[in-house]
Amino acid sequence: MVIVVGGGISGVACAGELNARGIAVELLDRGHKLGGRMASRVIRDSGTEYDGHVVDIGASYFTASAEGFRAVVDDWQVRGLARVWTDSFHLATPQGVAGVRAGPMRYAAAGGLRSLVADVASRLPSTRITSNHSVEVVSFANDYLIVDGKPVAAVALCMPDPQARAILDSKSPELQATIEATCGVVWEPTFAVTAVFQNPCWVPFDGVFVNDDEILTWIANDGSRRGDDAPVLVAHVNPVLAAGHLADPAAVIPSVLAALQRILALTEQPVWVDIQRWTYAKPLNAWADECYLDGDVNIGLASDAWAGGPRVETAWQSGAALGKRIAERLAYPA
Repeated sequence: MVIVVGGGISGVACAGELNARGIAVELLDRGHKLGGRMASRVIRDSGTEYDGHVVDIGASYFTASAEGFRAVVDDWQVRGLARVWTDSFHLATPQGVAGVRAGPMRYAAAGGLRSLVADVASRLPSTRITSNHSVEVVSFANDYLIVDGKPVAAVALCMPDPQARAILDSKSPELQATIEATCGVVWEPTFAVTAVFQNPCWVPFDGVFVNDDEILTWIANDGSRRGDDAPVLVAHVNPVLAAGHLADPAAVIPSVLAALQRILALTEQPVWVDIQRWTYAKPLNAWADECYLDGDVNIGLASDAWAGGPRVETAWQSGAALGKRIAERLAYPA
């Protein structure tokens, strides 16, 4: 039995590669739903007709340049789960929108990005998934990895490095190399602020990268992203501002609404607002290697801090690579 800790895209990709090689997996996730930072929520009690609208409150979109992930995305598209969104986003300064920049094609999901993680998980043939399970400690004793007191053959920690480091037993000398491997990348926080309006009150856009602003870094038009034109915006807060308000995210909402009005020249105020805290939203740098595995004790790390991230597709790539490496270490070929 291999334990995968973390139910985001890297965790389910890791479990998939292990299952494909005949290895049974137990996937443990602390959330009540899988998805990790590919999180979505359903708007409720907004007092508008948009109750029931699914909104992405974590990752905003994904790209598909890696060959392996491209095949996954093609399958999602064929089955109507993923959709092409846009290859161009607007640019803005603190004074307002200032131009458009083209880039790679970005993809979205009608059911929210979390639905894609759930789809992968639903097709894992030999994985037992336990949600609402917070792993307390991973240790090493008597030649075995121990997860919350249970001996296991291998462990894949598929999550931001600080969260992995928090559950690794610092008193286990055999885990010191893995603990050190979690220390090389700095992670920044953000808040995602969802704002529901009665009507669209902005010039049409898909997304806006906001440069040099003390309040916002990104604004997504969720109605465009979802394809239903609902008047819903999601704004990501500047990490410096977020870092100073981690204990009280709601305190930044007035500043965020003012910044939205200033940048997009809004003519109305939202009728419903919510905020989501992401303490470890994005790594500021990433390792070139696809993942980490200490083959002496069979414990590994995967996330978008590997494979040159940070992107959804590199998180998938990292998890898949770790699953393959663990299988090879346990002598289970493809």
